[in-house]
Amino acid sequence: MSELTGPRWLAALRGYPDFRRLWGAHLVSALGTGVTVLAIPLLAAVVLHASPLEVGILTALNAVPHVLFSLVAGALIDRSPQRAVLVLTDFGRAICLGAVPVLGLLDLLSMPVLYGVVFVVQAQTVVNDLASASMVPRVLPPAMLGAGNSAISVNGSVAGIAGSGLGGGLVQLVGATVAVAVDAVSYVCSGVLLLFLRSPELVAARVTGRRGIIGDIRSGLAYVLKDRVLVALCLSSGIGAFAVAVRDSSLVLALVRELHFSAGLVGLLAMLAGLGGVVGGLLANWAATRFGFGRSVMVAILTTAAAIALLTAPFGVVPAVLVGIGQFVGGVSGAVYGIGQLTMRQLVTPPDLLGRVNAVRRFLVFALFPVGGLVGGLGGARLGSRSMLLVAAAVMAISVLPLIRGNVASAEGHPR
Repeated sequence: MSELTGPRWLAALRGYPDFRRLWGAHLVSALGTGVTVLAIPLLAAVVLHASPLEVGILTALNAVPHVLFSLVAGALIDRSPQRAVLVLTDFGRAICLGAVPVLGLLDLLSMPVLYGVVFVVQAQTVVNDLASASMVPRVLPPAMLGAGNSAISVNGSVAGIAGSGLGGGLVQLVGATVAVAVDAVSYVCSGVLLLFLRSPELVAARVTGRRGIIGDIRSGLAYVLKDRVLVALCLSSGIGAFAVAVRDSSLVLALVRELHFSAGLVGLLAMLAGLGGVVGGLLANWAATRFGFGRSVMVAILTTAAAIALLTAPFGVVPAVLVGIGQFVGGVSGAVYGIGQLTMRQLVTPPDLLGRVNAVRRFLVFALFPVGGLVGGLGGARLGSRSMLLVAAAVMAISVLPLIRGNVASAEGHPR
């Protein structure tokens, strides 16, 4: 085998076979998910002739399970064999999505059925995502966590770009119903790869005492609340999610209606954000090594705020260039932020509490995201979408304040 080229941290990950399997499983499933992100809405709109309200409900169902089940899922993960959790949720999602083309052939597919499929798939995704984040510290030593999270982040960015393109081509060639089956196959492949994980900590169930699920959730919340770094990270994530939702609900309208960009140009600019995510994933570990995770996260927040402000193209010089720079820089800083945040949580949280701690953060993010989307929509109707992008930039900048108050820059994370 030829020697792996690229960053030294990427080459170093070759020495951890369980991580390589986890990384490969994540890449395969992420590619399939990239297809489904496009195929499901097209299936609803083109095949099932869904109304705008029905498409809106379908979109909302992608987020609702994350609010409903995150805290319970975190508690379950901290007392369960993580390999089994990942494999079962991969196979479970494969069954749900594989049912879509079968039901389509039998002429039994409808919007209520699609609602159910999306809801159940997302409920399993909640469990799978939390288990995956908790698993990384069990297959890598603390010094390699930043590198591992960077590699997985690059997976997501590359898969997002490639999956969308593949999804569009598959929908064009074989139809949206069959394209969904590609994601089902990707989950089967991911689950099979995960069966080869060998670390004893991933295979055996863990004992959390005699507390029930509610007691475990309370202990997780209590641990977060007594730790200034975790409180700061969770609050910052929630405020940042609100800002991102305001941005996302305003961006397309601002570009199309106020800056008069074509649909093709909007798509090209969206790709720049994905490319920025790849670059950010490759740079994040270097930035953390040089400046520390805390400082990297704080700089990334402020850079993201500046990038959102650029999306308004305020200076009147070739607006598409400014927006393109904003999209790319926002993708870079978003990846650095996400990787740094996750790595710090992994470093400062005991392994047996990590599922619950990550669940608290996820609950806040998905609870505040729809609120931000609503504020962005209502504000855009009154003030204009470009004005709401400036609001989003300001709120994003504010999200750094909990990190300053929590003195996160000096807490580089040491296992406790």
